[in-house]
Parts: sequence; structure tokens; C-alpha cells
Amino acid sequence: MPPKRHRVRRVLLNPLVVITVLVLLISAGWLAYTGKTGSFAQPRPGANLLPALFPALAGPSATPGPSPSAGSSLDPAGGWTAGHSGDAKTSLELAAGQMGGQALKLTISQYASGDVTLSSPRVDLAPGKNYFFKAFTTTDPDFRLLARKYHKDGSTTLEQLRNPLERPGTSAFTVSDAFNSGDTSTAVQYVFRFASAGTFQVEGVYLEAAEDVQLPASGAGGPNVIPNPGFAGTDPARPAFWSPYSSGTSTVESGRGEDGRGSFLWTRVGNYQNGEAKWQYEPIPVAADRYFTFSAAYKSDSKADVVAEFELAGGGRKFRNLETVPPAGEWTTIRESFQVPDGAETAMVTVISHGNGTTAVRDFSLMDVTRPGALRWQQPMVSITFDDGWQSVYDRALPLLDKHGFKSTQYVNPSSIETPNFITAAEVQQMNQAGHEIAAHSFQHVDLTSVGTGRLDDELRKSEDALAAAGLPTDDLAPPYGRSDAQVDWYAAKYFKMVRGTGDGINTRQNINPRDLKVLYVTDTTTPEILKEALAETSRSNGWLILVYHQIAAPDSSGTQKNTIAADRSTITSTVLATQLQLIDESGIQVKPVAQAFEQLQGP
Repeated sequence: MPPKRHRVRRVLLNPLVVITVLVLLISAGWLAYTGKTGSFAQPRPGANLLPALFPALAGPSATPGPSPSAGSSLDPAGGWTAGHSGDAKTSLELAAGQMGGQALKLTISQYASGDVTLSSPRVDLAPGKNYFFKAFTTTDPDFRLLARKYHKDGSTTLEQLRNPLERPGTSAFTVSDAFNSGDTSTAVQYVFRFASAGTFQVEGVYLEAAEDVQLPASGAGGPNVIPNPGFAGTDPARPAFWSPYSSGTSTVESGRGEDGRGSFLWTRVGNYQNGEAKWQYEPIPVAADRYFTFSAAYKSDSKADVVAEFELAGGGRKFRNLETVPPAGEWTTIRESFQVPDGAETAMVTVISHGNGTTAVRDFSLMDVTRPGALRWQQPMVSITFDDGWQSVYDRALPLLDKHGFKSTQYVNPSSIETPNFITAAEVQQMNQAGHEIAAHSFQHVDLTSVGTGRLDDELRKSEDALAAAGLPTDDLAPPYGRSDAQVDWYAAKYFKMVRGTGDGINTRQNINPRDLKVLYVTDTTTPEILKEALAETSRSNGWLILVYHQIAAPDSSGTQKNTIAADRSTITSTVLATQLQLIDESGIQVKPVAQAFEQLQGP
């Protein structure tokens, strides 16, 4: 064995470690979550189109001050307003934020029905420009982020945005939106919607014109296949091709109404005990694996379920809950996509009430957006991935993977290598030589949506450079915490071809998004039955199942969970992993690392 000083020298000369040490020295004390606002995501100087909160009312360590006296021209909320459509009590004030400045605090002290909203000021837009909105939020209750657009013709639309389900917690996290104003949008306003009591804070919020955002592709769709979407008909209470439906025990009324936007359908439920109520149309003929986008506008006193119902060949039905939407005091547009399951002959998507209240719907649309070419891939695929580069993965997971001949993808942070509880540079090389993919997890393990664009670019570039310098080039990125947005996507596209997210689902040829690959996020609550069903659906649809693991702990004497590093639901024992790998083996589905699977599935 060579002298210790030579072994140390070899380790330090590894490119991964050299870059790590240099960056750690340079960036000592520079953390993502400190009072140094330069670390946080923020607009370019002078670019924020939203007004600032009134600065004299509260400071980083101050308690909220009094509101300005009556008649004062100073607005303590910067033009933000709170409202509610049902029975609720709210208050709005400034408070100390988590970013060294102020936060706007909404308190919902009582909640019984309807929705509660917090709305930003209205901001005028220039035509044909890209815009980027971001806010840091801290919340007890769940909420949804919506965008209200004002149009040239005087109309407005309010649309629920496709953010990950906004999570309650005590730490600030980001929500965002990116869009192009086009030729018709003249102004925008952002709305946070709630349906329970609690407190919510927003800070560091901005809207700016920005070119460094990646907007979703505007794929062409077919015609609206829903019959009579405008609800025309001679019967005042019942449009052609539509009919009310209810089941269970409740009192249900339904009808057709009119307002300045045209016709809408309404359902009123009282004395609810069980069952459902909805308006439905004649089902649409479909074929397996066709891909559809559904949209509608709704207004409701209570939550509602957006459900796709399929009639199967030979009889029977299959139901898929696309989303549960909260109460909405004004017309709100929702959009969902789905793939037709095997055996389905017809499809119908409806907005269903499962409780007391009135729900109204309009502007139904269902478009076939199936990709040209083959409907599905030629075979199913599984990828087994591990995040963070934990030592426990090398010690406990790799022997189990070797037993089955499985090769994994290891998403590593170069800054963690050669630090306690994480793998060494030599072990990284050994895994690569054994056929495991080494991929990027950014340079340091930070929420990329929370940092400024300078650091964001550095995190991605240094991650790619460090791996390439070690002879491990990669086009594969998994953002820490699965947190990404349109700006992270833009910078990630400079260095990587694919981005693995944490959104739940199975990738198919119809739904795959290389910038946000769907996954099954494995935790200590992932039962064998859950994995079996995911594998079965992967096989049925010729899909691609990506499993995400973290730490692998040793079981205690009873075989139960024993977290040795962090009490984290994502940590599972080696016994549990062994069972899951056996199920994957028994499924007969081919297992490949992410980059290899992606390349093979995208082939001819």
C-alpha cells in the first residue's frame, strides 16, 4: 500500500476534488438561505414591474407597524388586495420576512366556505415580450397560483397555473410563471387562492421582462371534439347533447344560465350524504394511447373533481381523477392532459361535485394532441436513480444492484464528494467503470429556483465542468429537491439535454418532456403493491418508469427502518430495497441508466 501522503495526493488531484476544494474556499459563508439578499433570486436592477411594499412599516427584525392613517397616499400592501367569496375572515399586514426584508402577511382567521384570494397589483404589458414572475412564499394552508390576463377586447381570463402543488411549511419556497404577452394580452395580475384557515406570507416578489426563460412549446392540437361546447339548444334548461347526472343521496338542481360571456351550466347540491352531481355530454370515440388536452372554466362554492371516464371494450368503465380543484369565486380556467388507457373506446371529462354547494361550468374543450408517428415505444423501460451521492448507496445499494445486474444513475453534487457521509472520488470512478451513469445534481445541493441567475448559471456550469474534468461528461441533470422553473430550464438547456424532475408518473411517448421527466419518488411509504402496480402499468403502456432513491439505511434487529444520517421519509432500508429490486427483476422489464434509456427510447 502506498504511503498515506501519496494516497491523499492522488485523491486531491482528482478533478472532482480539486474543483470542490477551490469552490468551497471561494464560496465559504455564501449560503443560499441567509440574509445576504444577493444570494436570492431577484430581478435585474430597476426591472421589477411590481411596486415595492411600503418600507417604513416593518424591517427585518421589526414587528409589523401600524397601517398609515386614513387618507394617507402610502400603500402598506403595495397595491396587493385580499378578498373572499364565501364565509371567511382575513387580515393583511406587513411582517418580517425570511430574506432580510419585508413580507406581506395574509391571515385567514376564520374559514367556512368559498375561496380566499390575495391579488397582486395589475401590471401593464408590452406586446410580444417574454415575462417572468417569481415569489417566495411561506404558508400553512395549501394554495394555488393563478394569472389574470387582461385583453385588448376588454375581456379578462383567470387561469390556474401549472406549479407543483404548493406545499405548506415554515421555510420560504418559490412559485413562478413565465409567458409571452403575444398580440392580445395588455396586462397581468397574479392571484393566490386558498380554501382553509391559516397564515401566508409572500416576499421577494417580482415581475420582469426576461429573455432567459424557456416557455413551453405551443403544440398544435386538433379541433374541439366536445359536442355543442357553447351549450346551444331550444330547451332553456338543457342544451343539445348535454344532460345532468346525479347519484347517491342528496338534493340536486341543475340548469343553464346566461351572463355577458354567454351560456353556462350549473349544478346545486344540498343535503349531501354521498354520491355525485355533474353535467355530462355524449362520450367521444377514442383509441388507446391517444393523447388529449382538456380545458374548462369553472366557478364553485366548494371543491370539485376533474375526472376522465372511459368506456371499455366488452363493458365496464375506468375512471381517472385528473385533479381536485378548490372553491373558486370567479370563473377560472383549468387545463389537464391525459393518455387514453388500453381497452378504452370512448372518453368523457367532467367537473364533478361531491358535496353541498353550487358549481358552474363553461368553455369546455377537448383536443387530440397525439404526437405523429408511433403511439407508443416498442418496449417498456425502468431506470433506477439515486440522488446526492450518499455513502450508504455505495455501501448497501450497489451490492444489491450487482446481484441483479442492474446499472443505475447516480446524481451527485461535486461539492459533497470526499465529505462525511458521501462517496469518495475513487468510488465515483469505480461506479462509472462498473457501468453506472454519473450524472449532475448541480454543484452544491441548493434549490436552484431560489438563487440569482449568476449563481444558477455557476451551479450548473461548475457541475458539468467538474464531471467532465473527471472524465465523466453528462447531458443528464436532476435539480436538487426536484425544484425547477422556466428560468432554471433555460440555464439548464445550456449544459444538459434532459432534466429529471420529481413529478409523479410514468413517461410515455405521448407525455414525455425531456425537461421534466416523470418519476416514482420512493419513500418509506412505498409499499410492494405500489411498486407492482407501477411496473404493471409501465409494462401495459410500454412506458418508462424512473425510480428515485436517496439514502439506504441498515435495518435494525427487527428489520425496521433505521435512519443513520437523517430522519427522512426518503430513506429506506437495504431490506426494503432488496425486495423492490426483486420485484423489478421479476417484472421482466429492461433496466438501464437514464441517459441510455432516453437514447434507446428516442431511437427509430
